[in-house]
Amino acid sequence: MTGPSPYLHLPGTARAALTFYGDVFGCQVQLHSFAEFDRTDGPPDAIAHGYLTDGPVALFAADVAGAEP
Repeated sequence: MTGPSPYLHLPGTARAALTFYGDVFGCQVQLHSFAEFDRTDGPPDAIAHGYLTDGPVALFAADVAGAEP
């Protein structure tokens, strides 16, 4: 059985947060921008989906779009 995998929705700080935790846990970081996903509801360089790989923890994050909470 695996543990929970948190998915954080952040206010434009997903890139910084995932990069920080990647350094802390010694993980690789995969980042996919709004532009890569053809999303037009936010800045093209915002993170639509990001996650840590090859490390001891599972963590996913994305930037919220517009006025999303």
